[in-house]
Amino acid sequence: MGVCFSSGPTQHSSSLDRPHYSGYTNCKNVGITKTTSSSTENRQFTVIASGSIDDEESIHYLLRRVYHRPLRLPLPPPDGQILKWPNLKVFDFEELKSATNNFRSDTLLGEGGFGRVYKGWLDEDTLAPTKAGCGMVVAIKWLNPESTQGFDQWQTELNIMRRFSHPNLVNLLGYCWDDDEHLLVYEFMPKGSLDNHLFKRNRNLELLSWNTRLKIAIGVARGLAFLHASENNVIHRDFKSSNILLDGNYNPKISDFGLATLGSSEGQSHNYNPEISDFGLAKLGPSGGQSHVTTRVMGTYGYAAPEYIATGHLYVKSDVYGFGVVLLEILTGMRALDTNRPTGQQNLVEWTKPLLSSKKKLKTIMDAKIVGQYSLQAAWQAAQLTMKCLQSIPEERPSMKDVVEALEAIEAIQN
Repeated sequence: MGVCFSSGPTQHSSSLDRPHYSGYTNCKNVGITKTTSSSTENRQFTVIASGSIDDEESIHYLLRRVYHRPLRLPLPPPDGQILKWPNLKVFDFEELKSATNNFRSDTLLGEGGFGRVYKGWLDEDTLAPTKAGCGMVVAIKWLNPESTQGFDQWQTELNIMRRFSHPNLVNLLGYCWDDDEHLLVYEFMPKGSLDNHLFKRNRNLELLSWNTRLKIAIGVARGLAFLHASENNVIHRDFKSSNILLDGNYNPKISDFGLATLGSSEGQSHNYNPEISDFGLAKLGPSGGQSHVTTRVMGTYGYAAPEYIATGHLYVKSDVYGFGVVLLEILTGMRALDTNRPTGQQNLVEWTKPLLSSKKKLKTIMDAKIVGQYSLQAAWQAAQLTMKCLQSIPEERPSMKDVVEALEAIEAIQN
């Protein structure tokens, strides 16, 4: 999982009390179809199902109305879907403690101000904890109990991820809210992040070929297009290569949706004081061309859109800019920001954007590790698409739906 975090003071936000889970200890397991990267398997686990609730209602209200019922989920359709019913397992803390061998140090995947991410093992049929090396591997995010903003992020990430299902969004399996312990349980992505593969933090990582890079770009573009087209216009707000995770077949999934809020109604702007969240900065955006207005600009420098940095206005097209930066990293194999590069080359967009319009100059910045794997025409069209995504004016950037179509056309050229 992505493992960037942030911290905050100790207290829970609070207009609503913590829900009580009395009577759930003896809940029966029920059948459900669970999607993996390669197949669909019948699994047994406890399901949350609530009555119809308005999207603006708190996740607290949802949790108060929890009950268990048999539910069979279909495979997520290729275009994704908005889930009418949350379909998550409610874990107790002792189960996750057992799944990680008491959160042993060798199961730690990463840590930060938000908390820690551990590798755990669950039975593939029941989702009960198993010993290390047996069953299904999962990633368990454990909130630092002293982090108030982390609690808000935990709550809102749960609220976002329980609502959507798409092949290119990381799959949330369940959660734990046990006294002061708050955890999220995700599918484990064995190939790690795109960031790690492009910039080779681990020598044992396989080099990404041109075809694999194109496959990754198309996948995450589809994921963003789904989020932007959904009824709530989800704005990720921190789209970057470290938030793109890869399964065993290099299928990409967007991760880290930690700071979200319901979008304003059409024609209105939304003012709020965002909290820093390296664990994800997703927002549910207003419809149409409306923007959110923030009093503090969050996100990751180098990926954040210029209008967001300059004015605090956040658009769906702000994510398109971030995608353009990631696409540029995919083409060049270089980080968005790198202070080890010479002066004038440290900001990748500022340095390379003028070079993208020349086929001759484009060759000088393409990743040397994939030379000979792509046609010049395919690389040229990818560069032109990158330039469109990086336009300074949001309205001049393509929609993610248009980006998907353009990348699919490039893939057809390559094949």
